[in-house]
Amino acid sequence: LVPRLSYRPLQSLANAERAAAEGEGLEVVRGWAVFERSDREPGAAFVAERYWWVALPDGRWVDVSPRPVAWPQILLVATADEASQLSRRKSVLSKREAEIAKVLLKVRFGGGASSEPTAAPTPAAASAPVPAAATAAAATPAPAPAPAPASVPVPTTTAAAAARNVPAPQRLPDAKAPAPAAKATGRKGGLDYSKFNNIEDSDDERLVPTKDSVYLPMGMPRSAVSQKEYDKVWQTLFQAKDLPFTVAPDLEQMWGYYKFGGMDEQALLDQACEYLMKLPVKLQTMDYKAKTYTLTKKFEAEGRLDEARMWSIICALRLPKDPDAYYNQGVLLNKACDNAKFGGAPQTRLPSIDGESKLVPTAQFCHLCTRAAIAWYRRCLKIDPKQKPGYINLIGTLERNEPNGWYEDVRALAVQAVQCGLWYNRWQRPPHFVPSLLAKPWHDPEGFLMCRMLEANFETIRAEYEAYMTKLANRKDWDDSDTTPGLGDVGARDGALHDGGLAKSGRWQEVPLFTNCTLQREYAAQFPETVRILQTHCRDATGLALCGGGDVILSVLTPGTRLRPHCGPSNSRLTCHLGIRVPKTAAEGCRIRVAAEEPRGWEEGKCIVFDDSFEHEVIYDAGDPMAPYPGDRVVMLANFWHPDFEFKNDPEWRKKSDEVMAEVDVESLPQTAVMKAAS
Repeated sequence: LVPRLSYRPLQSLANAERAAAEGEGLEVVRGWAVFERSDREPGAAFVAERYWWVALPDGRWVDVSPRPVAWPQILLVATADEASQLSRRKSVLSKREAEIAKVLLKVRFGGGASSEPTAAPTPAAASAPVPAAATAAAATPAPAPAPAPASVPVPTTTAAAAARNVPAPQRLPDAKAPAPAAKATGRKGGLDYSKFNNIEDSDDERLVPTKDSVYLPMGMPRSAVSQKEYDKVWQTLFQAKDLPFTVAPDLEQMWGYYKFGGMDEQALLDQACEYLMKLPVKLQTMDYKAKTYTLTKKFEAEGRLDEARMWSIICALRLPKDPDAYYNQGVLLNKACDNAKFGGAPQTRLPSIDGESKLVPTAQFCHLCTRAAIAWYRRCLKIDPKQKPGYINLIGTLERNEPNGWYEDVRALAVQAVQCGLWYNRWQRPPHFVPSLLAKPWHDPEGFLMCRMLEANFETIRAEYEAYMTKLANRKDWDDSDTTPGLGDVGARDGALHDGGLAKSGRWQEVPLFTNCTLQREYAAQFPETVRILQTHCRDATGLALCGGGDVILSVLTPGTRLRPHCGPSNSRLTCHLGIRVPKTAAEGCRIRVAAEEPRGWEEGKCIVFDDSFEHEVIYDAGDPMAPYPGDRVVMLANFWHPDFEFKNDPEWRKKSDEVMAEVDVESLPQTAVMKAAS
């Protein structure tokens, strides 16, 4: 068109304007489209908007109306002499023009429009000004409706817009057919509409081919959206260069939910289209975050993690300086990793953004999810260096997966969090933190009545454990009358406060007595005297467990087990271990390390007390494989209230002692309001 100009991809509107300004005899051609206002009674009000249209060779109509500059448009230009004829304006419609507009409305609304334009008897009886370009557009094939531009919020169609993939509308009556209208050429200044009959697209109106153009099916009914168009939206969204790396969603599964879903699935697609169209957010920031968080949480609760992740990605693109969306994406990636890791399958389906998924080893899938989660948590902390949940989950992800250099990263993050005032000691990093409590890694067990009573009743407790293990050893698989519950893997039960993902190697099992805010009666029936001792002399332990702040279990480690370094959930509690079976000493390889202190071991019949909000790890070396089996290490693990904690046995102890973090669980989606308060 203008050789000296450099046309920019995906900016056809801007290209057309620049070509018209720089070229000779060029002008952008526009038409008019009529929409019914859905906020009024049916057929009561219509609005004309300036639109561009072009017909494809197969008869479909394409909406190329002006929209934001970054949205792909078709470049339309015409000579100034031809286009100038469309710029004339009239204040009233002639009878002939009214008939044409009537047919236009009939084609546009399928005969359902009851408000029809009428001809003015004389120019003096002027109605509201209507551009003559509208009448000229009426003489061309009437276009199908299209989504209204963002700059015109009021006009909407009464039916779902389907501007791209609809049959070409019928042509208007030929000018030679009998019509009650007077000849337009008989009026001074009128137009001869016969030249528009059987009009064909000129060469200037041909589609400018561009492989980058993307059709965005915003507001389209599901029946009019193809899977290819649906996939293209997400493929385009994932091309955003300012997002951290993330695992591709399963587009095949998402398409199935969309095709047979409801308004939530439609809203997700529409929001993605609105972002790609560069349309502004219609809600206030906090309202937008709250609504998108609700939908994110809904999909997450239904196990539809990919759609939940798409919401957080849209939020991150819309609000790039807000840390919550990045945190949420990290949480959802952690959940996807856990689902695969604990699902037990040796292989996991790895989707591709191009739609070609493949089966990969589960360890590889988990590695990708972990790598992506770490990147999103880091972006969260880059935006807000004081966001405590970001530190907690990033450190937890590093500890549980141990990528290269993980421990140095954990220490650096801990120092950064201390500098931001989130914790006071780089070794003590609990999610729920009460600054006023005495903080030291080890405590003297002699200072606690509970520990003295456990040691005094050690023989009774060990005897019940040995009787229980003997019963399990003698149980017959075919004996259905034996209902003795077996040892459970730590982390397998719902609501487990101890994470089975902490086991780097070996096996960590448990006999749960007081867990999940209740007495586990199935197991308690096997340990009646032990339960009586706990309820009588260890009320700080049973009270904490019933308030959801800790557990009382028999913890069993097999040789070769290593529990990764980690911090407990709160410094409002301490932890007691009563040695039941201790095959080896600390020097022989059965030990626990707390903070930077020297590792210690256990003794049978003796208690140790430590603050598990400090970083700690447990190691039980396997030893010589040719040596006799040494036996399991067994301790009674009892979390109990910190002696200085003010809100013991209060059901609202979390909220009263740490209001900001009270509603935020580790590795869970944050409440937006809480996250805002934390920042």
